[in-house]
Amino acid sequence: MALIIPKNNADAQTLDETLKIYYEANDWVQNSVLIDKLSSALDDLGIENEKKEPQSYTKKTQVLAYFGFITWQDVTNSQSPRRITELGEKFYEARLAKDEDKVIEVLIESLSTCTFGRNVIGCDSDSDIEAPNVFIKASLLLKGLSNNEFAYILGRMELHGEEFHDAVLKIKVNRIKEIKTYPEENAKKWNDPKPITALKNWGFFNTDDNTISDNVFLKYADQLLALRTKNTEAVRFRPVIDPMLANDDENGTFLPYLTAIRTKPFLLLAGISGTGKSRIVRKLAQATDDIDSFAKDEDRWKLHKPANFELIQVKPNWHNSMDVVGFLSNIPEPHYEFTPFVDFVVKAWCNEDTPFFLCLDEMNLAPVEEYFAEFLSAIESRSAGEDGEFETDPIIKPFDSFGTELSGKMMHHFIGMGYDLPSRVETRLRKKGLTLPKNLIVMGTVNMDETTFSFSRKVLDRAMSIEMNEVNYDDFIEGKTEYDIPLLTAQNGLLVNRPISAQEVKEGIESQEVMEFLKGVNDILEGTPFKLGYRAANEAILYVAADKQLGANNLKAALDNFTLMKILSRIEGDDSKLVTQQGDKLLDKLYELLNSEGVFGSLENSKSLAKLTNMQDTLKRDHFVSFWG
Repeated sequence: MALIIPKNNADAQTLDETLKIYYEANDWVQNSVLIDKLSSALDDLGIENEKKEPQSYTKKTQVLAYFGFITWQDVTNSQSPRRITELGEKFYEARLAKDEDKVIEVLIESLSTCTFGRNVIGCDSDSDIEAPNVFIKASLLLKGLSNNEFAYILGRMELHGEEFHDAVLKIKVNRIKEIKTYPEENAKKWNDPKPITALKNWGFFNTDDNTISDNVFLKYADQLLALRTKNTEAVRFRPVIDPMLANDDENGTFLPYLTAIRTKPFLLLAGISGTGKSRIVRKLAQATDDIDSFAKDEDRWKLHKPANFELIQVKPNWHNSMDVVGFLSNIPEPHYEFTPFVDFVVKAWCNEDTPFFLCLDEMNLAPVEEYFAEFLSAIESRSAGEDGEFETDPIIKPFDSFGTELSGKMMHHFIGMGYDLPSRVETRLRKKGLTLPKNLIVMGTVNMDETTFSFSRKVLDRAMSIEMNEVNYDDFIEGKTEYDIPLLTAQNGLLVNRPISAQEVKEGIESQEVMEFLKGVNDILEGTPFKLGYRAANEAILYVAADKQLGANNLKAALDNFTLMKILSRIEGDDSKLVTQQGDKLLDKLYELLNSEGVFGSLENSKSLAKLTNMQDTLKRDHFVSFWG
């Protein structure tokens, strides 16, 4: 098998009529029903005056299924019933309402979440190439793309293993030389791509030159640039790093950090002192920094403090938020006392396309709920505002009481910090105060000993926790414990433009399996303070989706990581507290569930099972246990 792209109908009216049948049924539709209804509808519209072969009508679902709007009851059986997906419902409703903006919004969601050519009967393939995304990104780079050029790129990638950008560059050279580009013989079958024709008919492209339409480009440029051209391309930025950070293989990768960030931009890195917790934050900033100028890419690793990095050392005497968000003062005259945290957040607002990494070092030297209250509240208020822009509640409210004069002083302060304040940021600060930008990623380092505070579930519920306790002295003496992270600027869009709600991504993953897993866990946690709520369910879906999008695509391993980060991290108490509603030992019942064949029992080197075993031993010995102990 190879790359297969639908060859059947891309006429917008025909696709609408096909989707209408499934939408109105709102259930599984037998092929015979589809054939009768669709042939009649197309006859009434004058599109097809003679009834064709039955397969002609079932094939009209190919393009719709390719974009994730229709699914099969049994993807191994072409005759099994089909139904509309939730994504398909949104698309049809937008088409019905003639809401062009909503149509494009749903198409962007499809392009960002679907794996094209997988489980689509009639065009199912084992190719890694995401053909629609190849066309879109090539059109962006070349300012338009012909079908022959598209087929040429697919041929170079599919038949010769060539990189996407190399194939695009060859077309650009040909254009400069005024040479037309044609695909080789084996690639000519791809020069009539019906999904691309459908995108044109739906308003995604300008039909005259195949450039991205202006309204699509202006609103979704970041998402378009973040589209993957291969469904395995994320694997290319999973190199071997410090073995003490081992995760889903024996060498370890930093993929779990990216997956956690993609799920939620607040991470706790917990472990004994000296395991490289703050170091990994700095390295991630260096890897994604596209603000500083570098003579060579390797020079970025020598920069101790990249422009998108800030380290703030938490002090034991922080018992209110003034040291974090600053405060209004009347001495000697009304002014605002600014802090490094505020400066860094505003700087992030000035560079919204670059991930900004804030490292709170020794985060639990003071009670997090006291000094970080505004952030903990704001991060749970994330949403897409009325204009579709990322919004949160303010961590500093607008300066209404002091008016324009104080706002002007605020502007002067930030300009004095060495970077310009764009008018859009100034306007936002005046009107909305200081809110969290979408590119801000907060990572706190945590050492658990007698000098530190434990975390409340309020904090744990709002963060992704990663344990970093392993130490390998043999690798250390060989000099193998230094991080080896490659340049990640090409992935900045994935780290900045994150989904917030499970509803945005649930169609692209095994969401029902995730829910069944959480139900099983909650059955055991029922009646205990550790029971999971909607927030955990939302983040489980987001984490599994991130795992899939970043290239790992292993449901059990993803849920294993999630269990460690979000479920076991909540558990703390003595023998009397760690019991189920039925009086059983809580840790034992959890282990029994997780170790079953259908959950993690068949997973090699399950991290959550290993942690549970350690917690069981600790509870038996000390009659008290904490995930963090």
